[in-house]
Amino acid sequence: MAPARTLLRAKPRQHGLTLIELMVALVAGLIFSLSVLIVQSALTRQNIQMSDVTQRDNQSRAALDLLTRDLSNAGFMLGGVQSRCSVTLAYNSTAPIGNAFFQYPVSAASQPLALPTTSSLNGTPDPSQYGTASQFTDMMVFSGTNSALRVPSNGNPATYVVQNSTTQAATGQGALNSSTLPLGSTTGINPNDAALLRMPLNGKLVCFRVPISNVGPSTSTSSTYVNSKSTNLFPSTGYAAFDPQLQAAGILPAGGQLTNANFIQSRLTDLGPQSTSTEQSVVYYIGNFGNGNGGTYPMLMRAVINAENDTLVGTPNPVAAGVVSLQALFGVDETNSGAVTNYLTWPDVVAGNYTSAVRSVLFAIVTKTLHGDPKYSGPSGGVVAIPNPGGPGNDSFVNYTVPAAYLTDRFSVLESEIAIRNQIWPH
Repeated sequence: MAPARTLLRAKPRQHGLTLIELMVALVAGLIFSLSVLIVQSALTRQNIQMSDVTQRDNQSRAALDLLTRDLSNAGFMLGGVQSRCSVTLAYNSTAPIGNAFFQYPVSAASQPLALPTTSSLNGTPDPSQYGTASQFTDMMVFSGTNSALRVPSNGNPATYVVQNSTTQAATGQGALNSSTLPLGSTTGINPNDAALLRMPLNGKLVCFRVPISNVGPSTSTSSTYVNSKSTNLFPSTGYAAFDPQLQAAGILPAGGQLTNANFIQSRLTDLGPQSTSTEQSVVYYIGNFGNGNGGTYPMLMRAVINAENDTLVGTPNPVAAGVVSLQALFGVDETNSGAVTNYLTWPDVVAGNYTSAVRSVLFAIVTKTLHGDPKYSGPSGGVVAIPNPGGPGNDSFVNYTVPAAYLTDRFSVLESEIAIRNQIWPH
C-alpha cells in the first residue's frame, strides 16, 4: 500500500494597494478635503458678510428710529410753558461754536466740531477726531425738553416783570451794559437758577438764556435785582453783546442796537436750577470708535447736552457702527404757504432768515460694512451717490467719496424725512 502523502494547502495570495494607488487615493482625498475647506471657507465668508450686512442694516434702522424720535421731539416745550420764542440767544465763553449763539429746535453744523469738554467724556470719540471724512458729515442738534414738567423743584415757573427803573440799575448803566435786571419781586429766585428773558422786539418775541448769578435788593431804588453775569454763561459787557446776532437774525436792522427801553415790561421766567434743567440738546455726530485691537471704525454717536449750561449729560452713546456720513437738508416754507417750498442746507437756512420757517428735516445716512470683501471693487467711480430732492431752488446732498481704506467695503444709503411737529403746530 502506497504511503500517504501529506497534502500541503497553498497560502492565500496577499492583496493590497500599490504605491501608485496609494498616491492616487491620497491626492483624491486631499482634493476632496481642500474642496470641503474651500466651500466651508466660502460659506463662512458669506455668512460673515451676511451677518455684517444684517447687523449694519439692523443698527441703521435702529439709528433711523432714534433719529425720528428725537426729531419728533425737537422744539417740544422749548422756551418753557409760555409763548414760543422766535429766536433764543445764549452765551458761553467756552462754547466751540462761538461765544454768543442761537438755540434752535433743530439745526446742523459741519464736522469737526468739538463737544463740551467735561470729565464725563471718558475718552469717548470726539467728532473733531473723525479726520478728513468729516467733510461728508453734519452734526445734527435737536433742542427741546424731555418732560412737559419744565418747572422749578419748588413749584410752577414764576414770571417776573422787568420794572421801569431799568435805566437806574445798581451800576448806573442799566440792564443793557450791566446785565442787572430790576424786578418788582425776586421771591423764589435763587442764585444758580436758569431763567428765560422774553422781550418783544420789532414784532417778534426774542428770548435770552439768563443764568442767575446773584439776587439782591437795590440801594438806590425800591426794586430788587437779579444779576446775570457769571464766569462763562453771560457776556461781561451785558446784553449789548447780542446785537450782532439779533442783526444776523433780522430782528434788528443792520447797525441796530438794543436800548434799555427795550427791557421795560419784558418777562423773566425762572426755570429752576441749571443743573437739573429738563431742557436738553441731543447731538448726533460721527466719531472713530476703538475696535479693541488697536484699530478704529466709524460710529454714529448720540450725546445729550444740558441746554442751560452746555455740559454733557452722562457719556455719549454709540448708536450704529459703520456710519460714515450723516447729512441733513431742511424743508422750509419760504412763502408761509403751509407746505415745504425748498430744501436747504443749514447755512442757507440761516442766510435766508428761514430758521423759524423750518417744517421738516430730510436726512441721509451712508453706512458701510465692517468687514471688507477683497473680491469687491467698490462703488462705481469710488463715489456713493445720495438721491437729492428735485426742483429748482433746492440744495443737494454731497455724494460720499470713498476713501482708499474703504474701497473693499459695501455701502448703503438710507433717507428719511420727518416733520418738525413742534414747529408746525404753533402755526
